[in-house]
Amino acid sequence: MVKSQPQQTTIKQMTWGPDYQVYMKLNNDTSYNLQIAELFHANPEDVFNRKSEFFYYPVNFEQSYIDSLLLISGKSEEQTTIISHEPKIRKLTLWGSVGQSIGGGWVHFVNCLVYVLETRQLELTAPLLKRPQSSWKPNPMTKSFKRTHKWVYFAPVEQKYAKKEYLIRKKNNQLGDLQSIPQAYLDLMLNTSEREYKKMQEKHEYSKLARIDLVKLILGSPYLSEVQIDYIKSRVLQAIRNYNAYRMPTVLIFDKYEAAVAMSLDGLGYKAEKIVFKDEPNLSGEEIRQRTVIINGIIALINESNKKAFQDRLNGLYKSND
Repeated sequence: MVKSQPQQTTIKQMTWGPDYQVYMKLNNDTSYNLQIAELFHANPEDVFNRKSEFFYYPVNFEQSYIDSLLLISGKSEEQTTIISHEPKIRKLTLWGSVGQSIGGGWVHFVNCLVYVLETRQLELTAPLLKRPQSSWKPNPMTKSFKRTHKWVYFAPVEQKYAKKEYLIRKKNNQLGDLQSIPQAYLDLMLNTSEREYKKMQEKHEYSKLARIDLVKLILGSPYLSEVQIDYIKSRVLQAIRNYNAYRMPTVLIFDKYEAAVAMSLDGLGYKAEKIVFKDEPNLSGEEIRQRTVIINGIIALINESNKKAFQDRLNGLYKSND
Protein backbone atom coordinates (compact mmCIF):
# COMPACT_ATOMS: atom_id res chain seq x y z
CA MET A 1 0.00 0.00 0.00
CA VAL A 2 1.36 3.41 -0.98
CA LYS A 3 1.99 5.71 1.94
CA SER A 4 0.16 9.04 1.92
CA GLN A 5 2.43 11.97 1.19
CA PRO A 6 2.32 15.48 2.66
CA GLN A 7 1.48 18.45 0.47
CA GLN A 8 4.24 19.21 -1.99
CA THR A 9 6.34 22.29 -1.40
CA THR A 10 5.51 24.93 -3.99
CA ILE A 11 6.64 28.48 -4.66
CA LYS A 12 4.37 31.18 -3.29
CA GLN A 13 6.53 34.12 -4.36
CA MET A 14 9.86 34.53 -6.19
CA THR A 15 11.71 37.72 -7.12
CA TRP A 16 15.09 38.69 -8.59
CA GLY A 17 16.66 41.14 -6.15
CA PRO A 18 19.01 44.03 -7.00
CA ASP A 19 21.76 42.46 -4.86
CA TYR A 20 22.40 39.40 -7.09
CA GLN A 21 20.07 37.20 -5.07
CA VAL A 22 16.84 35.39 -5.82
CA TYR A 23 14.29 35.67 -3.03
CA MET A 24 11.86 32.79 -2.63
CA LYS A 25 8.91 32.24 -0.33
CA LEU A 26 7.25 28.81 -0.24
CA ASN A 27 3.71 27.72 0.53
CA ASN A 28 4.83 26.58 3.99
CA ASP A 29 5.92 30.20 4.69
CA THR A 30 9.64 29.40 4.71
CA SER A 31 11.86 31.92 2.92
CA TYR A 32 15.21 31.59 1.14
CA ASN A 33 17.80 33.97 -0.28
CA LEU A 34 19.70 32.29 -3.12
CA GLN A 35 23.03 33.70 -4.33
CA ILE A 36 22.81 33.92 -8.13
CA ALA A 37 26.54 33.16 -8.49
CA GLU A 38 26.04 29.85 -6.66
CA LEU A 39 23.11 28.67 -8.78
CA PHE A 40 23.43 26.47 -11.89
CA HIS A 41 23.82 28.69 -14.97
CA ALA A 42 22.21 27.11 -18.02
CA ASN A 43 22.82 27.81 -21.67
CA PRO A 44 19.62 26.36 -23.13
CA GLU A 45 20.47 27.50 -26.65
CA ASP A 46 23.03 24.68 -26.77
CA VAL A 47 20.09 22.71 -28.11
CA PHE A 48 20.53 24.59 -31.39
CA ASN A 49 24.29 24.02 -31.50
CA ARG A 50 24.10 20.31 -30.56
CA LYS A 51 27.10 20.52 -28.25
CA SER A 52 26.05 17.34 -26.44
CA GLU A 53 23.86 14.32 -27.07
CA PHE A 54 21.70 14.96 -24.02
CA PHE A 55 20.90 18.16 -22.15
CA TYR A 56 21.06 17.68 -18.41
CA TYR A 57 20.04 20.11 -15.68
CA PRO A 58 20.38 19.24 -11.96
CA VAL A 59 16.79 19.67 -10.79
CA ASN A 60 14.45 17.92 -8.36
CA PHE A 61 11.85 15.38 -9.46
CA GLU A 62 8.29 16.63 -9.78
CA GLN A 63 5.78 15.05 -7.42
CA SER A 64 3.74 13.29 -10.12
CA TYR A 65 6.83 11.36 -11.23
CA ILE A 66 7.59 10.23 -7.68
CA ASP A 67 3.94 9.30 -7.13
CA SER A 68 3.94 7.14 -10.28
CA LEU A 69 6.99 5.22 -9.07
CA LEU A 70 5.55 4.82 -5.58
CA LEU A 71 2.30 3.54 -7.08
CA ILE A 72 4.08 0.93 -9.19
CA SER A 73 6.29 0.00 -6.23
CA GLY A 74 3.26 -0.36 -3.96
CA LYS A 75 1.66 -2.80 -6.38
CA SER A 76 4.82 -4.92 -6.57
CA GLU A 77 6.21 -4.94 -3.04
CA GLU A 78 6.92 -8.63 -3.24
CA GLN A 79 9.31 -8.01 -6.13
CA THR A 80 12.84 -6.72 -5.84
CA THR A 81 12.38 -4.35 -8.77
CA ILE A 82 9.78 -1.72 -9.51
CA ILE A 83 8.70 -3.29 -12.81
CA SER A 84 7.97 -6.91 -13.61
CA HIS A 85 9.40 -7.03 -17.12
CA GLU A 86 12.98 -6.32 -18.01
CA PRO A 87 14.37 -6.45 -21.55
CA LYS A 88 17.61 -8.18 -22.34
CA ILE A 89 19.70 -4.99 -22.01
CA ARG A 90 19.35 -5.28 -18.22
CA LYS A 91 22.44 -7.43 -17.83
CA LEU A 92 24.54 -5.47 -20.30
CA THR A 93 24.56 -1.85 -19.18
CA LEU A 94 24.04 0.15 -16.02
CA TRP A 95 21.95 2.80 -17.71
CA GLY A 96 19.81 0.19 -19.44
CA SER A 97 19.12 -1.66 -16.21
CA VAL A 98 18.35 1.39 -14.07
CA GLY A 99 16.64 3.27 -16.88
CA GLN A 100 14.20 0.46 -17.58
CA SER A 101 13.23 0.42 -13.90
CA ILE A 102 12.71 4.15 -13.31
CA GLY A 103 11.24 5.16 -16.65
CA GLY A 104 11.92 8.48 -18.31
CA GLY A 105 15.16 8.99 -20.20
CA TRP A 106 18.86 9.67 -19.77
CA VAL A 107 18.27 12.79 -17.65
CA HIS A 108 16.15 10.78 -15.20
CA PHE A 109 18.93 8.19 -15.02
CA VAL A 110 21.60 10.82 -14.30
CA ASN A 111 19.40 12.63 -11.78
CA CYS A 112 18.72 9.37 -9.94
CA LEU A 113 22.42 8.51 -9.76
CA VAL A 114 23.33 11.98 -8.53
CA TYR A 115 20.59 11.80 -5.90
CA VAL A 116 21.54 8.33 -4.60
CA LEU A 117 25.22 9.34 -4.46
CA GLU A 118 24.55 12.72 -2.84
CA THR A 119 22.38 11.17 -0.13
CA ARG A 120 25.05 8.48 0.39
CA GLN A 121 22.53 5.72 -0.18
CA LEU A 122 25.09 4.44 -2.66
CA GLU A 123 28.83 4.64 -2.05
CA LEU A 124 31.46 3.55 -4.51
CA THR A 125 33.30 1.82 -1.66
CA ALA A 126 30.38 -0.45 -0.77
CA PRO A 127 31.47 -4.07 -0.11
CA LEU A 128 29.57 -5.39 -3.14
CA LEU A 129 31.47 -2.99 -5.38
CA LYS A 130 34.88 -4.22 -4.20
CA ARG A 131 36.87 -6.22 -6.71
CA PRO A 132 37.80 -9.75 -5.60
CA GLN A 133 41.48 -10.21 -4.83
CA SER A 134 43.21 -12.52 -7.24
CA SER A 135 46.69 -13.23 -8.58
CA TRP A 136 45.22 -14.28 -11.94
CA LYS A 137 46.45 -12.47 -15.06
CA PRO A 138 45.14 -12.85 -18.59
CA ASN A 139 47.42 -14.41 -21.16
CA PRO A 140 47.93 -12.58 -23.42
CA MET A 141 47.68 -9.38 -21.34
CA THR A 142 44.68 -7.22 -22.20
CA LYS A 143 44.52 -3.43 -22.28
CA SER A 144 41.56 -3.35 -19.90
CA PHE A 145 43.42 -5.48 -17.33
CA LYS A 146 46.43 -3.17 -17.49
CA ARG A 147 44.16 -0.18 -16.88
CA THR A 148 42.09 -1.63 -14.04
CA HIS A 149 44.13 -4.26 -12.18
CA LYS A 150 45.19 -1.74 -9.50
CA TRP A 151 41.63 -0.63 -8.82
CA VAL A 152 40.37 -1.78 -5.42
CA TYR A 153 36.74 -1.28 -6.52
CA PHE A 154 34.91 -1.68 -9.82
CA ALA A 155 34.94 2.11 -10.18
CA PRO A 156 38.22 4.06 -10.10
CA VAL A 157 37.75 5.43 -6.59
CA GLU A 158 41.21 6.99 -6.35
CA GLN A 159 41.50 10.27 -8.20
CA LYS A 160 44.68 9.32 -10.06
CA TYR A 161 43.08 6.21 -11.53
CA ALA A 162 39.88 8.06 -12.46
CA LYS A 163 41.84 10.78 -14.25
CA LYS A 164 44.04 8.24 -16.02
CA GLU A 165 41.04 6.22 -17.22
CA TYR A 166 39.27 9.35 -18.47
CA LEU A 167 42.32 10.61 -20.38
CA ILE A 168 42.90 7.20 -22.00
CA ARG A 169 39.30 7.02 -23.16
CA LYS A 170 39.39 10.59 -24.44
CA LYS A 171 42.60 9.90 -26.37
CA ASN A 172 41.10 6.74 -27.89
CA ASN A 173 37.77 8.45 -28.65
CA GLN A 174 35.99 6.04 -26.29
CA LEU A 175 34.21 8.43 -23.93
CA GLY A 176 30.81 6.86 -24.62
CA ASP A 177 28.29 7.85 -21.91
CA LEU A 178 30.78 10.35 -20.48
CA GLN A 179 29.95 12.63 -23.40
CA SER A 180 26.47 13.03 -21.90
CA ILE A 181 27.72 14.00 -18.43
CA PRO A 182 27.75 17.76 -17.68
CA GLN A 183 31.15 19.22 -18.54
CA ALA A 184 31.20 20.96 -15.16
CA TYR A 185 31.14 17.55 -13.45
CA LEU A 186 34.00 16.27 -15.61
CA ASP A 187 36.02 19.42 -14.92
CA LEU A 188 35.41 19.09 -11.18
CA MET A 189 36.72 15.52 -11.20
CA LEU A 190 39.74 16.36 -13.35
CA ASN A 191 40.67 19.43 -11.28
CA THR A 192 40.29 17.81 -7.85
CA SER A 193 43.29 16.21 -6.19
CA GLU A 194 43.05 13.16 -3.92
CA ARG A 195 43.79 15.41 -0.96
CA GLU A 196 41.03 17.83 -1.94
CA TYR A 197 38.61 14.94 -2.46
CA LYS A 198 39.29 13.66 1.07
CA LYS A 199 38.78 17.16 2.46
CA MET A 200 35.39 17.25 0.76
CA GLN A 201 34.58 13.99 2.53
CA GLU A 202 35.66 15.42 5.88
CA LYS A 203 33.52 18.52 5.33
CA HIS A 204 30.55 16.41 4.12
CA GLU A 205 30.42 18.31 0.83
CA TYR A 206 28.17 15.63 -0.61
CA SER A 207 26.92 17.69 -3.56
CA LYS A 208 30.44 18.06 -4.97
CA LEU A 209 31.34 14.48 -4.09
CA ALA A 210 28.26 13.16 -5.90
CA ARG A 211 29.25 14.94 -9.11
CA ILE A 212 32.76 13.50 -8.96
CA ASP A 213 31.50 10.03 -8.00
CA LEU A 214 29.01 10.09 -10.88
CA VAL A 215 31.92 10.46 -13.31
CA LYS A 216 33.81 7.65 -11.56
CA LEU A 217 30.77 5.38 -11.65
CA ILE A 218 30.28 5.96 -15.38
CA LEU A 219 34.01 5.34 -15.90
CA GLY A 220 33.69 2.00 -14.12
CA SER A 221 30.34 0.96 -15.60
CA PRO A 222 31.80 -1.05 -18.53
CA TYR A 223 33.55 -3.30 -16.01
CA LEU A 224 30.48 -4.02 -13.87
CA SER A 225 29.05 -7.52 -13.72
CA GLU A 226 25.38 -8.39 -13.27
CA VAL A 227 25.83 -8.58 -9.48
CA GLN A 228 27.13 -5.02 -9.24
CA ILE A 229 24.56 -3.68 -11.70
CA ASP A 230 21.72 -5.26 -9.72
CA TYR A 231 23.11 -3.87 -6.48
CA ILE A 232 23.36 -0.31 -7.83
CA LYS A 233 19.87 -0.59 -9.27
CA SER A 234 18.50 -1.75 -5.92
CA ARG A 235 20.08 1.25 -4.18
CA VAL A 236 18.62 3.64 -6.76
CA LEU A 237 15.14 2.16 -6.43
CA GLN A 238 15.30 2.31 -2.64
CA ALA A 239 16.42 5.94 -2.82
CA ILE A 240 13.54 6.79 -5.15
CA ARG A 241 11.06 5.22 -2.75
CA ASN A 242 12.45 7.50 -0.03
CA TYR A 243 12.86 10.51 -2.32
CA ASN A 244 12.19 13.79 -0.59
CA ALA A 245 10.24 15.68 -3.20
CA TYR A 246 9.40 18.37 -0.66
CA ARG A 247 12.80 20.00 -0.59
CA MET A 248 13.37 23.56 -1.71
CA PRO A 249 12.61 23.93 -5.45
CA THR A 250 15.54 24.02 -7.87
CA VAL A 251 16.35 27.39 -9.44
CA LEU A 252 18.49 27.77 -12.56
CA ILE A 253 19.77 30.97 -14.17
CA PHE A 254 19.25 31.47 -17.92
CA ASP A 255 21.83 34.19 -18.43
CA LYS A 256 20.92 35.23 -21.97
CA TYR A 257 17.39 36.07 -20.88
CA GLU A 258 18.41 37.34 -17.43
CA ALA A 259 15.90 34.89 -16.02
CA ALA A 260 15.71 32.82 -12.86
CA VAL A 261 13.73 29.65 -13.60
CA ALA A 262 12.39 27.29 -10.94
CA MET A 263 12.46 23.91 -12.71
CA SER A 264 11.52 20.31 -12.00
CA LEU A 265 11.67 16.99 -13.84
CA ASP A 266 8.56 14.91 -14.36
CA GLY A 267 8.12 11.66 -16.25
CA LEU A 268 8.20 13.40 -19.63
CA GLY A 269 10.99 15.89 -19.05
CA TYR A 270 11.83 19.32 -17.67
CA LYS A 271 9.16 21.87 -16.80
CA ALA A 272 9.31 25.46 -15.62
CA GLU A 273 7.41 26.02 -12.38
CA LYS A 274 8.04 29.75 -12.20
CA ILE A 275 10.08 32.32 -14.17
CA VAL A 276 11.22 35.76 -12.97
CA PHE A 277 13.45 38.29 -14.73
CA LYS A 278 16.25 40.52 -13.50
CA ASP A 279 14.69 43.69 -14.94
CA GLU A 280 11.08 42.60 -14.49
CA PRO A 281 9.86 45.90 -12.94
CA ASN A 282 10.98 47.71 -16.10
CA LEU A 283 9.45 45.22 -18.55
CA SER A 284 6.02 45.53 -20.09
CA GLY A 285 3.53 42.71 -19.75
CA GLU A 286 4.06 41.82 -23.41
CA GLU A 287 7.87 41.65 -23.01
CA ILE A 288 7.49 39.34 -20.02
CA ARG A 289 5.08 37.15 -21.97
CA GLN A 290 7.42 36.95 -24.99
CA ARG A 291 10.46 36.01 -22.88
CA THR A 292 8.43 33.42 -20.99
CA VAL A 293 7.19 31.87 -24.25
CA ILE A 294 10.78 31.70 -25.56
CA ILE A 295 12.10 29.97 -22.42
CA ASN A 296 9.23 27.47 -22.31
CA GLY A 297 9.75 26.83 -26.02
CA ILE A 298 13.45 26.09 -25.52
CA ILE A 299 12.65 23.72 -22.64
CA ALA A 300 10.17 21.91 -24.91
CA LEU A 301 12.86 21.59 -27.61
CA ILE A 302 15.32 20.23 -25.04
CA ASN A 303 12.79 17.63 -23.91
CA GLU A 304 12.11 16.59 -27.51
CA SER A 305 15.83 16.42 -28.27
CA ASN A 306 16.49 14.31 -25.16
CA LYS A 307 13.61 12.00 -26.04
CA LYS A 308 14.90 11.44 -29.56
CA ALA A 309 18.50 10.91 -28.42
CA PHE A 310 17.38 8.40 -25.81
CA GLN A 311 15.23 6.50 -28.31
CA ASP A 312 18.07 6.44 -30.84
CA ARG A 313 20.39 5.02 -28.21
CA LEU A 314 17.86 2.35 -27.21
CA ASN A 315 17.29 1.36 -30.83
CA GLY A 316 21.03 1.11 -31.43
CA LEU A 317 21.51 -1.06 -28.35
CA TYR A 318 18.70 -3.43 -29.25
CA LYS A 319 20.00 -3.77 -32.81
CA SER A 320 23.48 -4.57 -31.49
CA ASN A 321 22.00 -7.40 -29.40
CA ASP A 322 19.86 -8.97 -32.12
